[in-house]
Amino acid sequence: MFKPTFDSQKFRNLMLYLAHLSRDDPYFGAVKLNKLLYYCDFIAFSRLGRPITGAHYQKLSEGPAPRQLLHERDALIESGRAKLELRPYFAHVQQRLVPIPCDQSALAETFSREEMGVIEEVQHAMRFMTARDASELSHCEVGWILARPGETIPYEMASVVPVRDAEVDALVEVALSRA
Repeated sequence: MFKPTFDSQKFRNLMLYLAHLSRDDPYFGAVKLNKLLYYCDFIAFSRLGRPITGAHYQKLSEGPAPRQLLHERDALIESGRAKLELRPYFAHVQQRLVPIPCDQSALAETFSREEMGVIEEVQHAMRFMTARDASELSHCEVGWILARPGETIPYEMASVVPVRDAEVDALVEVALSRA
């Protein structure tokens, strides 16, 4: 079984870069950030043979989430590299990570060209998905389906084809039509 090595610096930079790319996305909040991080790491593992950050993703009710997220997000806020904005969003409060202005090219240099391709592809594909859309999509992932609540999802599950049906395909089409 693959045992990922967590890279805290890359994880923090990936959070900041995704938040920067999502700055105009009205659906970007904590739930969506979790899914963006998950898909970046798992697609990278599938294509490149290694995840981008090596974060450990657990099964939560709203989909996969990195175990390290809260600690690393708090460290970014404490260091002054980001802030957390609480925004009303329908009947909920959206927790939005907002990077403090910085040199985005320096953030991007953290990642290889192949990793940048995965990051930008994932962010673009999910750009107009709501948090609920992103959660429902992640519920089609075999790793999430097979894991018990709180259990770590193995990276090897990235190569297993997601369980998709007509309802999920329709959800993806609606999200992509918002683009």
